[in-house]
Amino acid sequence: MSVAPTGHPKLIYFAARPPGLDPVGFRARWRQHARLGMSMPRWCNIQRYVHCDSVELAGTALPIGWCDGVAMVWYRSEECRLAHISDRSAAPVMKRDERETFAMPVREVSLLAREHVLRACRPARYKLFLRLWAQPDRSGPAFRDWWLEVSGPALLRRLDAVDACQGYTQSHARAPEAGQGIPTPLCDCVDELASDRPERVDAAVSAAIAGAAEYLAEVRAIWTEETVLYSR
Repeated sequence: MSVAPTGHPKLIYFAARPPGLDPVGFRARWRQHARLGMSMPRWCNIQRYVHCDSVELAGTALPIGWCDGVAMVWYRSEECRLAHISDRSAAPVMKRDERETFAMPVREVSLLAREHVLRACRPARYKLFLRLWAQPDRSGPAFRDWWLEVSGPALLRRLDAVDACQGYTQSHARAPEAGQGIPTPLCDCVDELASDRPERVDAAVSAAIAGAAEYLAEVRAIWTEETVLYSR
């Protein structure tokens, strides 16, 4: 199974609320921050933007609670991404607003990735994010190729056996680029699984992770509900 990356560079960031904001207050403040970003002239470079808010679900066992949400930004092209990050006119306003919205600056919790869609996402109530770290001796292309070409299809088959998957995407970290504002990747890959049956996905993913210890050093999971804020 060969899955080529999509044509849109993708930025993922893991949002955590600052002290003093409860989950409801944080969601409102996060949306306010999003509206500010979308009002900037450089937003013409963006293809799609979503917020995925953390939710707690009964009947799931994967570890949760390490962030309050996941944002995803798709750029129209690599040229548009470079134009977006080189436009400094928005930076002072956005960074000041970040300090009032998040526990940490977005730059420190961001991952620039190449997106591989193993199954196009159909409408689903929930989305599971898996943040994956490879074993040190399996990182880089070795992990990417195995996770994408072997483990991913095997996980899909496991999910199909219990009729649980309405979409599956792998976003593999891009190597850091000097002077482009993205630090060393936070992890090796971020998986997204859409489903209306989270307890079935949870069980299938837990089994897949247990069988991948040779390749995986650490996995963090978070269940979310997705809101599309912008789509060109």
